[in-house]
Amino acid sequence: MMGEVELQPETGIKNTTRKHITNSSLIYVLTMMISMFIYLLGSGPAIVYVDISLNLLQSLALIWLAYGLFLFHKEEENKIIFFTSLIVASAAIVLLVSKILDIFYLVGVLVSSDPFRRLPVDITFIVSAAAFIFGFYLLKKAVDGYVIQRRNIYRGQLSLPIGFALLFFNFTVEAIIPQETYAYYVAEELVIVEGYQTLLWVQYFFSMGSLVMVVLGFWYLRRSFSTLDKIPEELFQRIEEAKAQRAEARQQGGGMLGRRGGLFGGLAPPPPVKPVSKTQEPIEEILIEDPALPKKMFCVKCGLELDDDAAFCGDCGETNPYLKKG
Repeated sequence: MMGEVELQPETGIKNTTRKHITNSSLIYVLTMMISMFIYLLGSGPAIVYVDISLNLLQSLALIWLAYGLFLFHKEEENKIIFFTSLIVASAAIVLLVSKILDIFYLVGVLVSSDPFRRLPVDITFIVSAAAFIFGFYLLKKAVDGYVIQRRNIYRGQLSLPIGFALLFFNFTVEAIIPQETYAYYVAEELVIVEGYQTLLWVQYFFSMGSLVMVVLGFWYLRRSFSTLDKIPEELFQRIEEAKAQRAEARQQGGGMLGRRGGLFGGLAPPPPVKPVSKTQEPIEEILIEDPALPKKMFCVKCGLELDDDAAFCGDCGETNPYLKKG
């Protein structure tokens, strides 16, 4: 019909799907960071209930992430992403149920004097952690594929699988030897049964290690999907040219131990520095699209699209150089 504007089909990941994945990852990271320091504020019922709320939010954020990945699968028709979304959703639901059971024991709704009363909770924790290991490893493989397809410059990270693997070991040790059987408080003083000090430190290492790796993993995941399909083709070409120049420099330098040539260095001079053409545009220029089109700006460090008035990149914090030119 006259007067109607024909909309161009959207290519790549949709912005709504991108927001589901990145925002859910951000919420998970924020709740994990807050839970790390919440007990520094003190103790008491209020702190305990805040910690419980944070744990529930983490499970809900994982379910939200699985939903975003499922939407992404529908756009991509990628079986790996589909299985990842299914595994993450199932594990998150199991984790949510186990945390609810744990809350019931904590607040006294479920009471038992058996030291192994938490065994059902620990088993559900172990099952969910194992599922997360497999699910996020699949996601890493999928993200690696986007680099090969020249849709992104960020590869997948092993941080999430490693983090949940440490969590898996921690839950397994806790299920076999409950911590409350060898470490407990008497008159506000921690008492550790002789011979169990090493085990307590091992559990502490697993707990803190998993916390750090999971936080880093979700932050990297958010970065990968923030820049997916937003990297200009020219940047890939520049990266390939830089790799080719480094490979050529290594070949000219020769030897196993550096540029000096020969097995033990030799006396060969270093390779000449390849001059840069004056007509070659700086990297920030290629990240600005054709001026005939609506002007867009991209971060010169991570490639994230910037708002018109953004002074800094919202992903990596790099200063926006275009505002200085304006």
